Amino acid sequence: MELVAEEYLEELIQRSLILVHKRRANGRIKTCKIHDLLRQLCIREAQIENVVLVMHDNVPTYLEGIDYQRRVMITLRKHIYLPRHESLLKVLDVLNTHHCFCNVIPGLVHLRYVAAKIDEAPSLAKLWNLHTIIFFRSPMTDLNLPLEIWTMSKIRHLDIGRHIHMPNPLEAESRGIGEQPLFLNNLQTIALPSSSFAAEILRRTPNLQKLKITSESTAHWSVIVDSLNSLKGLEALQISAATTCYPISLSSDIFLTNLKKLRLYFTFFPWENMTVLANLPNLEVLKAHCGFMGTDWRLNQDDVFLRLKYLEIVFGYKLERFEATSDNFPMLENLRLYGLHNLEKIPQSIGEITTLHLIQIENSRRTRKLGKL
Repeated sequence: MELVAEEYLEELIQRSLILVHKRRANGRIKTCKIHDLLRQLCIREAQIENVVLVMHDNVPTYLEGIDYQRRVMITLRKHIYLPRHESLLKVLDVLNTHHCFCNVIPGLVHLRYVAAKIDEAPSLAKLWNLHTIIFFRSPMTDLNLPLEIWTMSKIRHLDIGRHIHMPNPLEAESRGIGEQPLFLNNLQTIALPSSSFAAEILRRTPNLQKLKITSESTAHWSVIVDSLNSLKGLEALQISAATTCYPISLSSDIFLTNLKKLRLYFTFFPWENMTVLANLPNLEVLKAHCGFMGTDWRLNQDDVFLRLKYLEIVFGYKLERFEATSDNFPMLENLRLYGLHNLEKIPQSIGEITTLHLIQIENSRRTRKLGKL
């Protein structure tokens, strides 16, 4: 479904009906823009065809017929109005408002997409049609999602803030919730904090494509890393660690054959772990923000990043010497280095990479920015 939608989007871009605002490091579209006149035309036609009702500040808080709308675009800043028959709604995106919808969400039985800030965990027992959940926590205190989330077989994307946690599937099974064993086979995206049952969650979500892990301590780190190998379809991985939990390292046994994008935040891995990452055959994008530490980063002739196109290193802690050749990065297109205050130089042979378009170095001992080579 997403691939078909992306094809339609590309066609609109080729016709200049939609503008690309930002692209991802791998070249795929991240955000788009639309001309004001075209936006107004789309809204007008959508209202004529009864596709969506748009409510602005100058529109009365009650309009005849609003109770039976399936799609309502609300831009009211002073008041938030939901139809009395809100159960017809399929999409609820109120992430940019300060209102809490925890008491409303459980009754929206036709919802397929919900994005909201929550003060408490809303019941999900009747929301069988949900495909996407985006929840962020307003107060900075921990909150557990209800156990019934493990019965939501249609859920595909689960994006939750740092202080919102996925419940333990073993607890859900022990209480006899849903058909057992409990697996979320359709789930493609999830964010997880490290916990004693994080590995169990990964085992029960075998078809993940995007995963964010936040490690607060080293206690469960090795078990979580070992569990990653079971995720055969994983394409994007983000690992964030508390600055107090290092030293941690990557196991040499980790082998994610389909991983294309890796982000590291405050992991402070030893530079020797780059050898482990070089063994990932399809890795295209590597971003590390305080991801590595040590004075020397040396790549030998066997450390070859076969498909790496984008490499970004931010604040490589204590890094002084970087030794590599063009053979280590045969497909590299962008090299970005920020805040490497102790780095003496970059290897001269990096400039011999035939695919390289950009080397950008900022806030380092020799700050410079080089354009297309």
